[in-house]
Amino acid sequence: MPKPIYNSTYRQELHHKILKTAMADFREKGVKAVKMDDVANQLSISKRTLYEIYHTKEDLLFACVRNYHEEFEKKLAQEIGPDNNVMDVLISFMKLHIENSGTTNPLFYSEVQKYPKVKKYIANRNQENRSKSIAFLTRGVNEGYFRSDVNYEIINLMTEVFMKHVMDTELYRTYPLTTIFKDFFVTILRGVCTQQGIALIDNFKI
Repeated sequence: MPKPIYNSTYRQELHHKILKTAMADFREKGVKAVKMDDVANQLSISKRTLYEIYHTKEDLLFACVRNYHEEFEKKLAQEIGPDNNVMDVLISFMKLHIENSGTTNPLFYSEVQKYPKVKKYIANRNQENRSKSIAFLTRGVNEGYFRSDVNYEIINLMTEVFMKHVMDTELYRTYPLTTIFKDFFVTILRGVCTQQGIALIDNFKI
């Protein structure tokens, strides 16, 4: 059966409420613990209505993750302006990332990888961000905040390996994710910064 097209204001608002409610549950409890019935009951809608919009739990999770990334980018854009340098952008990004990790159950990060459609989306997004990251870091070199004698492709790979290690070893059970992210990113960032960049880092509390 083809998926119905919802253009009314009510349906648009319902889509938004579903994504907001479901993502809040996923982040609080982990993906596995959240049932479609739970989401429907919280919104006081029938399970049939929910399934008409999102045929499977994976469809709902995919929409939630994609919307979450879009909202994160909008929030980041609100934090920075056209005249901000790379350090302003990077510090704002880190603050938002650390803030979000502090309100997210670590199970969410590991369990989301068990859904092929979502896992593929995240992998593709990471691939796109990899090239953007190199361009951003190169801009930082040109602005004088990042060292020119560092291979930033290696730094990117190191970051990816570290994050995978955190999830594979469930390091978050020993240390809070906020602490893990903060300590790792600040250490890496200081290592690649010039004295000019380090001076800016020291003026901010991340």
